[in-house]
Amino acid sequence: MGNRNRVATFAAGIVAGVAVLAAVIVLLGWSAFHNGFSARAEPSALEARLAGAILRASVSDRERALHHNMTTTPQMLSEGMEHYADHCANCHANNGSGDTMYGRGLNPRPPDLRLAATQSKSDGELYSIIQNGVRMSGMPSFGEPGGHDHGSWELVAFIRHLPSLSPEEELQMESINPITPSEMKERQEEDDFLNGSATITKGQPK
Repeated sequence: MGNRNRVATFAAGIVAGVAVLAAVIVLLGWSAFHNGFSARAEPSALEARLAGAILRASVSDRERALHHNMTTTPQMLSEGMEHYADHCANCHANNGSGDTMYGRGLNPRPPDLRLAATQSKSDGELYSIIQNGVRMSGMPSFGEPGGHDHGSWELVAFIRHLPSLSPEEELQMESINPITPSEMKERQEEDDFLNGSATITKGQPK
């Protein structure tokens, strides 16, 4: 009887799991039917919960327990800030808010890195997300495989610093942010104008 009960309980668990999965698929299908697949649409509460669950499941207990043995120094924060401003700020914003042109165009949206949902994660979890990225999102993988990528640990340290980022640091980051060719051309034209070497574009009054 004991074995039969265990088998019955196991089978019931499988049936319940399949039923829940089917319900989730139906609800996602219903949401997609009504809202479409546009990245402009605000994610539903179900999508947000599912994305959070997938993210949590994607990080193993071993990865979550990773930690670095380095002391967080001003130099480490400075290097992390430079790396972040050059590689991460386009989507996450210099201040970590995620309120950027690229960030607003992603679905799911980049999280506000200053808030508890990110800051409550372990160092190992943040490191793993940076290293491995997040499937079906705009978060790519960075750094070298394994738990000893110094640059990624610098990023973790800087993410911890984001809630207390100063206006001076944010201004410094703006000078590090990558610029597009059109922005570079515009800056060059402004410099030429200020230096008195601007040329007259064809069609403009002489």
